[in-house]
Parts: sequence; C-alpha cells; structure tokens
Amino acid sequence: MSALGTLQAEFAAWMRGTPEPADALRARVLDTRKADRDTLLAVYRDAYSLRLIEALTTDFPGLLAMAGPADFDLMARAYIAAHPSTHPSVRWFGRNLADFLARTPPFSATPAAADMARFEWALGEAFDAADAEPLGFEQLAAAPPEAWESLRLSFMPSLRRVSLQHQAPQAFQRRDAVAPGELGVPAEAGTVEWLIWRPAADADAQFRSMSPDEAAALDAMRAGAHFPMMCAVLAEHAGDPETAAGRAAGLLRAWLDAGLIDDAAWG
Repeated sequence: MSALGTLQAEFAAWMRGTPEPADALRARVLDTRKADRDTLLAVYRDAYSLRLIEALTTDFPGLLAMAGPADFDLMARAYIAAHPSTHPSVRWFGRNLADFLARTPPFSATPAAADMARFEWALGEAFDAADAEPLGFEQLAAAPPEAWESLRLSFMPSLRRVSLQHQAPQAFQRRDAVAPGELGVPAEAGTVEWLIWRPAADADAQFRSMSPDEAAALDAMRAGAHFPMMCAVLAEHAGDPETAAGRAAGLLRAWLDAGLIDDAAWG
C-alpha cells in the first residue's frame, strides 16, 4: 500500500474507532498550543458523525417525526457504530437502517420504526432511479391478437414494492402536521403490499397499496411470466378463470395508466 493509502486507512480507522490503526494515526498528529492531538482529531470524528446523521435526517423524515431529534440522534449514532460508511456517497449510507432497526435492541421493540425506514428507503430509491419513458395504452393496444399468448412486460426502473405490517405510508403523509416525536404509526391487521414508483422524470415518487392478487400478478410479470401466466396466477386467487381474465385486463390497463410499464415484448 502507498504512503497515502496507509494514511487514508489509518484515518478511516480513527473515524471508526478501530484501536491499532487509530493509534498509528494519533502518533502522526502533533499537539498544538491551543489543543492536544486528541482534541484535534475529535473535531474530524464529530464532523464525520454529524454529516452522516444529517444524511439520515434527510432520507428518513418520517422516522425523525416518530422518534424526535434526541432519540433519532441516539439511534443514528448506534447505526453509525454498527454500519460505518463504506460508499463514496452518503446517499447510500442508510440502506441497512431498516434491517438494523428490526434486529437491534432496543430499537427492535418498536417494529413500526423498521417499517417506516423500509418504506422511506424504497421511496428514495424510486426517486433516484434511472429515468424511462412509460409505455402508452395505444402502443400496447396495437399488438396483434396472437401476441397476447407470449406477451411479457418490462417495468419502470423506479418500481419498488414493500411488505409492511404498520401504516407507515399513511403516517409519512402526516409527518409535518405533528410535533417531532409525536408521529404515531398504527399496526395493520395483517401484512399490506405497497407499490412505489416514479412515473416520469420530472415527477415525484408515488405510492399506493395493492391487493394480494395484484401483488402476486405483479411479481409474476416482473419475474418474466407471460400474460397467460398472469391470468393463471389471478385465477388461483379468484377461483374462476373467466373472472381472472377480466381482472388481468383491468390490472394491465391500471398499470399502463399509472406509468408503471416501460416496454412490452412478444414472440
């Protein structure tokens, strides 16, 4: 490793509190008349933590509204200690936060927090996803009748879907209407499937809940199933092939109108 690389590794170790490389960096730094080396280095460590906490508050405003500033700060520092930043951009620092909250006491005692983090991360991913042009209904309607037997769909790069057991999306919409720390997130009666996407380059991310049969149909088509297989999946839920065919046509039109599909192929 080059001298610069060694110095960078020692500095990263200091930030993360790793003993031996951190001691090596400390030995390189000299005391000054105004402050000793530990004080000087602590400035950088504090700035590192504060920048990461700032990134988390930006990416998880709903979670901040649930916890309040003080508890959010404690949670963020615990997450920083468990998951030091490894990506050049702080935009991706929070990618493990939902799993961290779900598995780590005392945060795991509030499962609604993990659901909120999971929802907000998916919302951010949808917003940052690559742009694409949604397929119009007229384009698909122009397909010959025989094409429907082999029709496969491609969905917008922004499409995300999450399974939630708490009303995180509904609470997220109320986040600015309550005092910090007062946002309540009630539990659902069961698991609810949510769809998140950005229909156009200049649009905000959108979200809505899905029925179980729509979620199953969407999963099948995203996995590469053709249209008859989508109908078969819906028939399993409906118990009636004729009803399933109509339901499949209705879902396809709804997906097109919402800007979820960016391409179709057959043959």
